[in-house]
Amino acid sequence: MILIWIIISIIMFSIIVIIHEYGHYKTARIFGIHVEEFGLWIPPRAKKLWKNKSGTLFSLNWIPLGWFVKIAGENELLLEYYSKKWKLLSLESLQKKLIEKDTLYDKTWGEISKVERKLIKARLKNLRPWENFYEKNIFQKSLVLLAGVFMNFLLAAVIFIVLFFIWVKPVWINSFIETDLPSKLIPTLEQSIEEGIIKKQEGIILIPMENSLAETAWIQEWDTLLAINGVTVFTIEQAQEIIQASKNTLINLSLIFKSCTWVWENENCTQKWDIKIIPDETWKIGSYLSPNYELNESFEYKYWLWDSVKYGVLETYYQIRLTLSGLWILGSNIFAPETPEDRTEALEQVAGPIGIVWVISSALAGGGKLLLVLWAIISISLWVFNLLPIPALDGGRLLLLWVRTGLEKIFWKKSLFAWIENLIHIFFFIALIAISILIAYNDIINISSR
Repeated sequence: MILIWIIISIIMFSIIVIIHEYGHYKTARIFGIHVEEFGLWIPPRAKKLWKNKSGTLFSLNWIPLGWFVKIAGENELLLEYYSKKWKLLSLESLQKKLIEKDTLYDKTWGEISKVERKLIKARLKNLRPWENFYEKNIFQKSLVLLAGVFMNFLLAAVIFIVLFFIWVKPVWINSFIETDLPSKLIPTLEQSIEEGIIKKQEGIILIPMENSLAETAWIQEWDTLLAINGVTVFTIEQAQEIIQASKNTLINLSLIFKSCTWVWENENCTQKWDIKIIPDETWKIGSYLSPNYELNESFEYKYWLWDSVKYGVLETYYQIRLTLSGLWILGSNIFAPETPEDRTEALEQVAGPIGIVWVISSALAGGGKLLLVLWAIISISLWVFNLLPIPALDGGRLLLLWVRTGLEKIFWKKSLFAWIENLIHIFFFIALIAISILIAYNDIINISSR
């Protein structure tokens, strides 16, 4: 089973990442940018597969964690040469100056010799300036960087559209993020009650604390409290009010037992019973109280095509908003927790590929539709993560692209800012690798403790 989980996880990750990278690849080709390599999995390279008509090498690599594209000029510094006006030349302008045999200068303001001109021509031929990423305008470059996350949005939307068209049930009740977003697949408790996903049943569920009065009185988890002293209780607040008014006074609890193994051997018995108990000095009986809800097993969403498209796109938007809110809460609890326990719980919730494999294994038990929903949510998570303004990610690359372009317009030091940008990306890439290793270690610890 573990092998099956790993294989399914690799397939899911690979499809999500190939669609993401295909967005970069296709948009680059639309703008005439050369893509040097489109790799299956992560290097080191195992085998060259083929080259297409545009000269892109398709390769197979050893580490099964997605795909990648190598776009010409995406990470290369510009050749730093100047015209007689002391102006830094782009690769395309440099090529024209060489053809026209104009005088050129290097960064030390020395004139370029004939031998150096031949070497520059040879290098420019390999760089293919007219197909170079950094030779394109800022809007084209921005669209290339954003194309990957757009494809992640599209994948999630298509999955949700298909699910709404064939039929799907809500998969979780959102009790973690306060929101009024009308998500259909992860609704809040209030939305679930309103739409009939869960039904309110009579009574209140009791969950006794360890070594409490309730446990001593033989109250067990999931027993249902119907009445106190003959008064029917409908809400938690009403039950608390009656109990708190009865400190050191004997009260009668009318219950329905959900587990009777201590009386009968039949584990599925349901027996009404009265229990007498005296609340302690703190006006409590030592039990958590929970509303008595029952899942409506017959509830499902199923729409015609147009409504499926509408709700599929909306659900994708809602899940992005929920993911952003959850990420904010998680980050706040890690870096600015109100209590040490908040940080501990938040760190336990952080999951990497290993942790997600464990989640996927649980989703398999829930059936194909739950696995599809999880697949869409992982794609959305990649969308959100990649748009974070962190260098080495698409969002960080986009931010630095605009910052660098603005600085170049002001100071005309393209080569300097290109070098600084590459240095920043390398630093954050190493930092992300280190964080990934820590998260993987955290995943292993969490899984082994379960």
